[in-house]
Amino acid sequence: MTKRVSELRKLSEEDLKKRLEELKADLLKRKAEARMGTIKNTSSIRNIRKDIARIYTILSEKKRNEKK
Repeated sequence: MTKRVSELRKLSEEDLKKRLEELKADLLKRKAEARMGTIKNTSSIRNIRKDIARIYTILSEKKRNEKK
C-alpha cells in the first residue's frame, strides 16, 4: 500500500488527490474496525496516517514550486 516518496512525486496532482481520498476512506474503515476490536494489524492505521502526511507534503511542495 505504501509507495516510495519518489514514486509519489512522479504522480500528477489529480492522482495524488485521488490517492488521498482513498487513503482517508481506508483510514476511516480501519478506525471503525479498531473500535469494534476486529482489526488484526493495528500498525496499519499509523502507516495510513503517514502516507496521508506524505501526500500532503508533496502537494504543498508542488504548490510552492508553481509559485516560483
